Amino acid sequence: MMPDTLTTERLLLRIPRREDAPALHRQMTWPVVRWLSTVPWPLSEDDVAAHIAKSAEERAAGRAALYAVTKGGEPIGLVGIAPRNGAMNLGYWLGEKHWGQGLMPEAAAAVIDAYFACSRAVHIASGLFAGNEASLRVQQKLGFVVVGEGLVPARPHGRMLPHYDTILGRARWTGQQMAA
Repeated sequence: MMPDTLTTERLLLRIPRREDAPALHRQMTWPVVRWLSTVPWPLSEDDVAAHIAKSAEERAAGRAALYAVTKGGEPIGLVGIAPRNGAMNLGYWLGEKHWGQGLMPEAAAAVIDAYFACSRAVHIASGLFAGNEASLRVQQKLGFVVVGEGLVPARPHGRMLPHYDTILGRARWTGQQMAA
């Protein structure tokens, strides 16, 4: 089971709470949501609250672990690991005013460390829509490599979009951490 909280140099990652919904909803602008696959658009605060509730059920069942990324006590995004297409998948987003500060690689690295520490998994999958260069840089910093491409449903767009599938192996992650 993944820990309830994770800390990094600048961030606290904790289980999202219902009262986080308004702050997270404010962060989920179109420039954020346009890169996500399952989020509806337009997005309501109730949609965010429902996602938080569903993630709590998934965590309780031991199937997934979602964290609110907080900075200075404010939720500024989400990061987690959940099953998708037969593999455990890293997913994340960060409010746009927090982009470009290296916060997501920091947050995601803490989640990856915790996941590999409490599981016997040999890899973590992820991915990104074509054109999302910032997400590609995040994944490259973490050691993910592109292993496939195709079309994936993009709910906010209401259509299929080109997508790159990525993967990070335990051995690669462990080797990177030992070299750092």
